[in-house]
Amino acid sequence: MNFNKERFANFATYDLTINKSFYRNMAIVTVAGAICIALIGFFARYSMYSSIINGGMSGPAFAYTPGADSFEGYNWMYLTALYELGFFLIMLEIFAGCWAHNLRNKQGRIMELTLPATNLEKFTWHALLMLTGGLILCIVSLLVADGLNALLTLITYGTENGVTSLTASVFEMCSYKNIFNTVFLRGISGVPPINAGDNPTDPVFDAFTVFLFSTIFCHIMIYALGNAFKYKYNIILTYVALQVLGTIGSVLFFICLAAGASNMPTLTDLSSLSEDDAIQAAIITFYVLAVVVFAIGAFFLWWSYNRYTKAQITSSFNK
Repeated sequence: MNFNKERFANFATYDLTINKSFYRNMAIVTVAGAICIALIGFFARYSMYSSIINGGMSGPAFAYTPGADSFEGYNWMYLTALYELGFFLIMLEIFAGCWAHNLRNKQGRIMELTLPATNLEKFTWHALLMLTGGLILCIVSLLVADGLNALLTLITYGTENGVTSLTASVFEMCSYKNIFNTVFLRGISGVPPINAGDNPTDPVFDAFTVFLFSTIFCHIMIYALGNAFKYKYNIILTYVALQVLGTIGSVLFFICLAAGASNMPTLTDLSSLSEDDAIQAAIITFYVLAVVVFAIGAFFLWWSYNRYTKAQITSSFNK
């Protein structure tokens, strides 16, 4: 594999010059989306906090917000952070589904495939820009949204109360334990959150978080592979394919589950395991699954490159 840094830089410069409007629009959409979610979160918290301190709103609906009658409730931004995470995941899927956007028409394929650079150099640039660059763009968008949220909070309430960092809340929500506490336990009265460091199942949550990130990586690589097969409407087609395969997989899973129910371990069998053995088994299972899923995602990335090396100017599938 011949990789020349000068050719790589020249191709990168060419791509940024020719497609600057496309990349600019992608950046604007990402930043604007992050800001919109932060603004919606700000005005929602402002409305709730103002109504609560004025005695207009109360009840179990605010169990998700600790200290709802104090400024601590206003500063509780984990739900906003969860929406930001969901938006960034969607944008990463879109970025992955656009890495081969140069090939979407015949003229673009002619220009792309005849440029003086190797397939490895061109594919590496596309992957770095749309995957790594897309992730960096999401982080920058989050920082911009966080700064705007902090500015509005300080203007509205002053500096004496301070403001919680939306960026910090987003990174805290990257832990499955924090998502579990926020989404599942906050709304259940009398159920305390799982605190870090005092629960023997903490390593299980950590292992599941690694498995979750591996699954997200594999999921994003599926969209990259979809773009390697189909240059137009690939994001929509990949989404539809995932939904169909997910439905078929769920049906087959429950059929197999029902068929093998008699051979499954009973609760009595599971209760014979000690707590430490059960926790250790769960940890090993999640880490093994994480490695397998990550390997599948890496294979999808390699497959995308393999498809790119076989791209043609005209074909029956991509006209």
